[in-house]
Amino acid sequence: MTKAIAVIFFLIPIFSFCQILNIDKSDTAAYTIAPKLNINFSSGLEIDKQKTTVYDATNTLESMLQKNKNLFILAGSYRFTYNGPDDILNAGYIHLRYRYNYKSLFQPEPFIQYQWDNKRGIEHRFVTGINGRYNFYKGDKWDINAGIGLMYEEEIWSYVAVADSSLIPPNAQPVNSKLLKANSYLRFDIKTSDNSTIAFSLFIQSGFHALKPRFAPHFQWDVGAGKHLSFSISFAGLYDTSPVVPIANFYYSLSNSLLFKF
Repeated sequence: MTKAIAVIFFLIPIFSFCQILNIDKSDTAAYTIAPKLNINFSSGLEIDKQKTTVYDATNTLESMLQKNKNLFILAGSYRFTYNGPDDILNAGYIHLRYRYNYKSLFQPEPFIQYQWDNKRGIEHRFVTGINGRYNFYKGDKWDINAGIGLMYEEEIWSYVAVADSSLIPPNAQPVNSKLLKANSYLRFDIKTSDNSTIAFSLFIQSGFHALKPRFAPHFQWDVGAGKHLSFSISFAGLYDTSPVVPIANFYYSLSNSLLFKF
């Protein structure tokens, strides 16, 4: 059993992004008879003191358990910002996924996820479903894979993030949305040099009663600065063509990070 632990200090967190699903590159790992566990842990903490003390922290844990042709992925993240007694931001998710025969061209990919984000008004979001994942190409410099499947989504939204108060109904109560959706994604990984990689992914989710999809692009550029250090720039966006409550359609997150490997 081996463990790889990484600590990331986020330098410029700008906005909170509500993640839809994770994509991994675990199909590069070889099959093993004995259980093999890999763990990545990232953590960042920023404290500012003016009239009050402001705390901003992000913690993310990703673990991957391999045995024979079975692969289990468990990931979780929690981000908070406190300004004295006020809870400005409280967001996070827990994600579990299973893949069988994960090095083959085609494989089933069931998943389950729970998340929340008080800044956007997501009191509760639960999704579960299954994708059919296909590895189109894997080479020394290029990886291309995609997935398509079905998912069940249950969400509870409040009106806390609605900017125009005239759009909030009288005696507004949280809105409960339950939908069966089509879920798909496409991912490219490009090794631009010996110490530089670029990853791009696009998620699309849509209900069947009306074509009102959510689009979630993600871009990340990693540059190695040594054996134990890398620098990363990432952008994550979310465009919802028909939000459950009348909030802005587009959100994004932009961040720089340092990655230490031990």
